[in-house]
Amino acid sequence: MNIIISGRRLEVTEPIKKYAEEKIGRVNKYFDHITEIDVTLSVEKSKVEGEIHRADVLLFGNGLKLKVEMEDKDLYAAIDKATDVLERKVRQHKEKLKDHNKKGTH
Repeated sequence: MNIIISGRRLEVTEPIKKYAEEKIGRVNKYFDHITEIDVTLSVEKSKVEGEIHRADVLLFGNGLKLKVEMEDKDLYAAIDKATDVLERKVRQHKEKLKDHNKKGTH
């Protein structure tokens, strides 16, 4: 599994990169056929809320493409939220595959 982490209007430091790789890499335990995960971290300025940190994640696997976009005032919290949603989506996909396989055998 290849994890690509990039930043937009944000310098991705080594601690941020390591944290994102560890968190996002956890989804591999739910689905073995993940080929690549692209993570884009960005920061946007808002007059009302100040800085908004965003984590956009694209996951590619055999017959699978998932996209998750999460925002928070804290970059690490945005990564955590994106990981939680991504894990849930991957588990749902895996369950769907199991159900499909059960229905196919008589």
